[in-house]
Amino acid sequence: MFVKGGTMRTNRTHQPLTYDVRLPDEAQADALRLLDASKMVVNKALIILWPFLDDFGSERTGPAWKQVGKCIGSPLPHGDRQWRCESEVVGRLLRGQAERKKAFAVVAPILSDGFIRPQTDKRPAGKNRQAIKEAITTLQKSLEEDDTRFVTLQNVVEQCCNYFFQHDQFPQSYEELQPIPVLSVGMLSYAGDDGREKGQAYRLALDLDAGVARFRFRYPDEAGVWRWRKTDTIIALPECLKERLWEGELMAPTLREERRAEGERFAVLDFIVEVEKTELPTWEQVERILGADWGIHTLLTATAVNEHNEQVGKPLFLNTGNFDGRQARTRRQIDELKKKVALYEQQRDALPEEDSKCLWYAKRLALYRREIERCWRKYNWRNRALAHLASNVLLLLCQIHDCSLLSMESLKTLKSTGRGKGVRGRWRNYRTNATIRGEIWRLLRYKCHLVGLRFLTCQPRGTSHTCPRCGVPANTYRSPSDRQEGVKWGRWMYCTNCSYNGDRDYCASVNIARLGVAYLVQMKQAGKARACSISDPRVKPVAYTTTGSALLLPPTGETPARFLRGKIYYYPGWFASVFLQSSQPRAVFLRLCG
Repeated sequence: MFVKGGTMRTNRTHQPLTYDVRLPDEAQADALRLLDASKMVVNKALIILWPFLDDFGSERTGPAWKQVGKCIGSPLPHGDRQWRCESEVVGRLLRGQAERKKAFAVVAPILSDGFIRPQTDKRPAGKNRQAIKEAITTLQKSLEEDDTRFVTLQNVVEQCCNYFFQHDQFPQSYEELQPIPVLSVGMLSYAGDDGREKGQAYRLALDLDAGVARFRFRYPDEAGVWRWRKTDTIIALPECLKERLWEGELMAPTLREERRAEGERFAVLDFIVEVEKTELPTWEQVERILGADWGIHTLLTATAVNEHNEQVGKPLFLNTGNFDGRQARTRRQIDELKKKVALYEQQRDALPEEDSKCLWYAKRLALYRREIERCWRKYNWRNRALAHLASNVLLLLCQIHDCSLLSMESLKTLKSTGRGKGVRGRWRNYRTNATIRGEIWRLLRYKCHLVGLRFLTCQPRGTSHTCPRCGVPANTYRSPSDRQEGVKWGRWMYCTNCSYNGDRDYCASVNIARLGVAYLVQMKQAGKARACSISDPRVKPVAYTTTGSALLLPPTGETPARFLRGKIYYYPGWFASVFLQSSQPRAVFLRLCG
């Protein structure tokens, strides 16, 4: 079970968190029938309202079910409150699609053949990501949108490019680009009902002392007759959820269907808890900044710098080499299975339909597709777990170095091109471009709200090719001993002006921290600030100091992260595969940790 940052009702003082809990087996059949019936209603309503999508982009106030209710009634009436819950799902989906339609209207004028890389003898047709990035950056400057808007525009442009590959032309309208987003699995939000005690579609009672929740809901029986379950469904609450419920407010839950590769279906209940955010420190209280960079050879690199432009700690490199190896092997397995599926489909299609071997091919294809789905599920689960680890490590470093501001490279660098050839280069490209960065970004934003940490995004242009000591442009090379020829994505940076040299990811993290310091100084002096580029004269060089250079572990707190194997300290949840250690030699590290 994972905790997820909520996206429903948010405000400046509270943050919704979602915990999913599987329903007990005795309630599964009734819950799945309920979700099937609700899915049918939701999909029919989406089909009816899809031509009126613009109406859901103009009106955003109030619950989504009220906006849907003004347009239509239930296509298959199951009760007023049941329809409210179903129309809440419809309204949220249409509002989200309406926002994407606005983004399509913005990018439609810039769609051109220049976004498509033509096919050659050695490379298939693809997207010209560099041209896409430059066009959206220019467009964004004219619109003065934020980073999230950039990612949304980029996503819509790439969807248009995918449409081009299929139809040999760009879409003329959003409805032509986007099919009706009907549900493939059941989902029912109870936000449209009257609450846990007086609800007419569900009832939910909490007994935190006993650690359980009592859940009852309306459902259709096997004959299609809607009725209430006669007994409460007892749901055991995980410890982490109980802690949140003691300090937060439980919002309306959501009932969802999940499916496994083997065809198994089961229902889960999302407990949405609204907790109070920790008050952010004032800018006058911020003294140290942690700069974090998306690494080329490591997932993340972080370095702490104080407001006087002094580095106050040695860098931390979050190296996910073993993890990357497992993910790469899983990806290769998926690719091999896809090749087999394509080959068997080709061989099956060449046979007459009445051929007895077609049945054999159907069984083999079903087996391979289940295996592909199972591999993807494992792959995504690992990425999600890694995102939690990476975000927790950054928060831990902020606590250790007493940093009140986390300065991080902008999410605009989610896509990368030209970073090496061969198997390793292709995997590095995929890892860099994968959704792992977006997941870390999303987790960090809401976790910073929970712990009271300021979060700043910085423009990454030039941070990996600028000397953090003298501030002049510098080249990168393959290694410290190989400086004959500069390489754009080289691992080692060398400055010809001051002879400073170091790992390029480390230098980038220091430069991102420098950008954070420049922003902090502006806020302290003028009460407002604007983002700086790395060449801005307000971005000062950084001096190194040995103060706080030893990364002392375990961290202070009520539950120190001390686990197995002597005095090596593991991070909670990952003690079997990951441990945190300073850049000091192991003997020194063990002595410092007691």
